[in-house]
Amino acid sequence: MNYLKKCERLKIVDATCGKGKTSWAIQHMNEAELSEQFIYITPFLTEVQRVKKSVTNRKFYEPTTNDQNLTKLESLKYLLEKGENIVATHSLFLNIDDEILKLIFLQDYTLILDEVMNVIEQVPIKQDDIKVLLQAKTDEEKPFVTVDDNGYVRWNHRKYNGDRFSHIKYLAYTNNLIIYNDIAMYWTFPAAVFVSFKDVYILTYMFYGQLQRYYFDLFNVKYKFYSVDFNIEKRKYELIQYVRPTQEEELQELRENIHIYNKGVNDKKDLNSIGEETGAFSSSWIKRHLADKSILKIITNHAYNFYRNKCQSKTDKVMWTCVKEFEKKLAVPKAKKQFVEVTCRATNNYGERDTLIYFANRYMNPVTYQFFKSHGIKVDEDLWALSELIQWLFRSAIRRGKPVHLYIPSSRMRELLEKYLSGEAVAYFEEKIFKDQYKR
Repeated sequence: MNYLKKCERLKIVDATCGKGKTSWAIQHMNEAELSEQFIYITPFLTEVQRVKKSVTNRKFYEPTTNDQNLTKLESLKYLLEKGENIVATHSLFLNIDDEILKLIFLQDYTLILDEVMNVIEQVPIKQDDIKVLLQAKTDEEKPFVTVDDNGYVRWNHRKYNGDRFSHIKYLAYTNNLIIYNDIAMYWTFPAAVFVSFKDVYILTYMFYGQLQRYYFDLFNVKYKFYSVDFNIEKRKYELIQYVRPTQEEELQELRENIHIYNKGVNDKKDLNSIGEETGAFSSSWIKRHLADKSILKIITNHAYNFYRNKCQSKTDKVMWTCVKEFEKKLAVPKAKKQFVEVTCRATNNYGERDTLIYFANRYMNPVTYQFFKSHGIKVDEDLWALSELIQWLFRSAIRRGKPVHLYIPSSRMRELLEKYLSGEAVAYFEEKIFKDQYKR
């Protein structure tokens, strides 16, 4: 998988939420020479509008279906051909193709990617169907698909018009479909994208624990960490070489503002007792208990007790989550509409929420874990889980420096957060960055 040798132009701007990464990016685009062209990619349409309004020295265009009856992807190509500055969402950018790649390269764009993307996903196909597909022959006795030495799937049956494998045919034609041990298939975002730009900036936090980092390692994409600093004298944000920040003051503020529920002296019930098992609130644990209405009732009643009685919070101040497929089963009484997806990141829409309920215990998909392991890439599941939790947590009022109350019954996730707040996890994370930076 030694796909890319170098990508020194790829910069990971890694800083805690609210430290000014987006503010720096907007400032950078406002100060850049007008000859420099940008593509800004963000998860949310609201952030698209923010960039369009905030960057005042150049006009940004958003791909739209209203432009000459084009699809959004066709509109993106049209804007690229004209060399316009473009702002779009992750979901559109993930559909990039070879034609778009060539246009980006020829126009010499700079990419600013606000938060990591879903750059690798398991394809929904059952193991038995994979076996059928690998054994299938055309009328000419040629295989439907072949697999090269790197695991990439090539589709050979160009006359195939069926429905069963139509999605596999499409993904194989993109040259980004990988098979793993004949039991799973993965679509990967084309790694060549990250060397098609003049410069690439990825704005995130705890990148070392995120899936996109493992994807970069899979394709041997090189990157370098940077920090954001606000220069008081110049009254502006600056991108600087990554330095080990003084964390204690920042962590002290977080420790004072993040109030994690633990059983009090006068409490008759321990609301955390339901999650003391190490695997409690993982997807597999929840699935095992879905048929047990008494367990589900205990979980949801604890959540209601926490926000209504312990915190005495109004419903509009609640922000709760779980893995999306369990949303209806674990819905918090009288606060169902306050659900915020467990994967939520890069939005300020929930900055007023100060009563938080986290019904999750994050583990990477075991097949995905083994997929990376088979390619010699070591995955730190605890660091990955912590990075996911921190991203979700910082959607709340904590990003504004305001206190929040958190109910997190999973003992594993609670302990990971406590390690983070103590500085133990942060020190480990920074040490990884410095070792990695030194190697590169």
